[in-house]
Amino acid sequence: MQHNEIKKTILLAGATGYLGNYITKELISRNIDTKIIVRKPGKIIDMASKLAEIIQAEVTRPETLRGHFHGVDTVISTVGITRQKDGLTYMDVDFGANINLLEEAKKAGVKKFIYVSVINGQLHKDLKLVEAKEAFVDQLTTSGLEYAIIRPNGFFSDMLDFLKMAEKGRVYIFGKGKKKFNPIHGADLAHHRVQPT
Repeated sequence: MQHNEIKKTILLAGATGYLGNYITKELISRNIDTKIIVRKPGKIIDMASKLAEIIQAEVTRPETLRGHFHGVDTVISTVGITRQKDGLTYMDVDFGANINLLEEAKKAGVKKFIYVSVINGQLHKDLKLVEAKEAFVDQLTTSGLEYAIIRPNGFFSDMLDFLKMAEKGRVYIFGKGKKKFNPIHGADLAHHRVQPT
């Protein structure tokens, strides 16, 4: 590191999820100081290194986030409901939990917030999941922070669900089934699209 280079600290929420796992590995491989917020630290302990500080917190409970954003330059959030079964709604997590992260980031003077939504989210607000994600996007874009919204078009891992449905003889999809899409790998998105500067 050159003397005039400023060391950055990234805070990542959602590290135990599919994409968050790859982002964590990418940040550590780039030697970036990283704070990782998780509900259950045991799920991510194998990624612990001298560059990663693991923080146990519950993003739906803002009081557990206080004080952890000090010295953070950029927040990356991949927080959202996937297959959770704890009674929380999309508005509780995909909107509310990310609002908690955003508010804490603003209080701490964080410069940039990177959020992972869905492709063409603004066109599909009639879906509860997308409605919650896009409600947060609306708040982020007017927050005063520098921001980036990542909109992946699906991951290879998602295709397993379609395979399992096909094996049972019936596949459920949105729309009329005439759209094409090209899924990507989480590692590729983490490497090429998540820029923590």
